[in-house]
Amino acid sequence: MSSKFSQCRLFLFLLAASCIARGTVFPANAATVDDTLKSFRSLPPQQRKTVLEENARKEGELVWYTSMSLTDMPKIVGAFEKAVPYIKVRANRLSQSTVITKIDTEARAGLFAADVVGSAPVEMWELKQKGHSAPYLSPELKAFPKGSYDPQGFWSSFEVTPIVLAFNTKLVPQDEAPRTYQDLLQPKWKGKMNMGSDEYAWYSVMLDGMGKAKGLEYMRALARQQLHIPGSSSIMRLQLMVAGESAIVLAARGRRATEYKEKGAPIDYRLFDPYPAEPNALALMRRSSHPHAAILFIDWILSEEAQSLMAQQIPRLTLRQGVKQIPRHQDLYKKDFVFVNPASIGANLNELIASYQQVFDVR
Repeated sequence: MSSKFSQCRLFLFLLAASCIARGTVFPANAATVDDTLKSFRSLPPQQRKTVLEENARKEGELVWYTSMSLTDMPKIVGAFEKAVPYIKVRANRLSQSTVITKIDTEARAGLFAADVVGSAPVEMWELKQKGHSAPYLSPELKAFPKGSYDPQGFWSSFEVTPIVLAFNTKLVPQDEAPRTYQDLLQPKWKGKMNMGSDEYAWYSVMLDGMGKAKGLEYMRALARQQLHIPGSSSIMRLQLMVAGESAIVLAARGRRATEYKEKGAPIDYRLFDPYPAEPNALALMRRSSHPHAAILFIDWILSEEAQSLMAQQIPRLTLRQGVKQIPRHQDLYKKDFVFVNPASIGANLNELIASYQQVFDVR
């Protein structure tokens, strides 16, 4: 009997190891938020608010996994805890490259620590595909543009990173600066532009906007312009341009460009069509241990109060319509954003990476 028992234990161990290796998530006893969402979905607004607040008080806290900077994240946490003093936010700052790995690892161990996850489009898609996130459409989303949130509610963007073309005004006179993507193919810009080694979000929007065949044709022509690809850091690429080592930065981050310009650096920028924008989004976790507190947090960060605070005081580029931006950010809203589509970039990420690296000869 003991031999058979040992063999059985060995079989179960090997089966478990095999499942973990394949990325299988074991079922756990933790409840899902589905019943919580159903319980107040049809309630009138005031009754819904009362139910959420009463239950959130009992929970007393929430856990937020976020890729937001350590400079800005505490400001948002502090503002929320001031507005909702009976909920403590335990924020865990993770890079975009590690957040999914951490959640997968915890789930395989039967641990479900995160209540809310904030990250970029690829991570939002992965959370949805792996069954980690739950569909929650906050009533606040009525004030947000289409494309900034998942129609089913698996993710909701609360801020955005516009992607612009930046140029050194000492090297590129205003009247000669490119005004369209086609202008970048002019011979005079050959060898004078830099681009990042992993601009997959920008690449995805461009191929979607131009159509794959025409988009790839354009990208190959752009690659023949002898682009300088110094690495992945968008800040470093702007600094190289300001120092005169490049005349133009492709796929520059709009917020950084406006900061440098306001500080007196020789920099300006253009908004082209399509005008790519990478959202920073929130997802409600399906196995949340504090679902009412998590929902209150999502509702709050999408509210006019929080969006105005983020836009004016941090400042970040928020997405709620009607919220006033600080002066240096206002020009970034003069064209409609084309949001990076989590489904498009997520489902095709490996293909996009391979194509990008092949076209631009990124090693």
